[in-house]
Amino acid sequence: MNFELTHRFLLTAHDLNALLDGCNKLSTFCSRLEQQSTLHPDRYEPNKYKGDGFELFTEALIKLSPVDNRIGIGNYKIVEGQDIGVDGSGIGFNGKPATVQVKYRGYGSTKFLTANEDHLSNFVAASVLHEGVDPKDKDNMLIVTTAEGLHFFTDQEMYAGKVRCLGRKELCSLVDDNTLFWDRFRELCGLKQC
Repeated sequence: MNFELTHRFLLTAHDLNALLDGCNKLSTFCSRLEQQSTLHPDRYEPNKYKGDGFELFTEALIKLSPVDNRIGIGNYKIVEGQDIGVDGSGIGFNGKPATVQVKYRGYGSTKFLTANEDHLSNFVAASVLHEGVDPKDKDNMLIVTTAEGLHFFTDQEMYAGKVRCLGRKELCSLVDDNTLFWDRFRELCGLKQC
């Protein structure tokens, strides 16, 4: 399987090596991302920096694990251009269009994402209207977040269980002490093995 990471954070990060050197846990990655985000706030708005860094992490995770049904998205591509609510798109494990929204909320956040406060409604609308996601599918819209997950009302009442979510605990189970993932992530970023 031959692919590369394409997120602009590869070129705009303050120091990818310091971010990923010896990193083997999501908590370490987030802590370093938070620290780096404050280095040059006049050049790179801190929240934008954290969001972009987490989007790069998510791109690596999805591209390295397309057959894992917790992720289940192949041919993943970053959505470029104006932000209308979808960060990436690909093909779901059912062969239909799939979309991803990435939300960085800090490591250890006990917050649950809501449609209004976290601007998730745009994700669902853009997925269906612009990316061709079948509104009947329950597996082809994925939110990846450092928050706990989706708020129950947003998940069940607003989205009728049709939006999947990988929250902090699920992400930790996928990547913490997963040396294969972190080494490959570093390699895809063009860094030496640490």
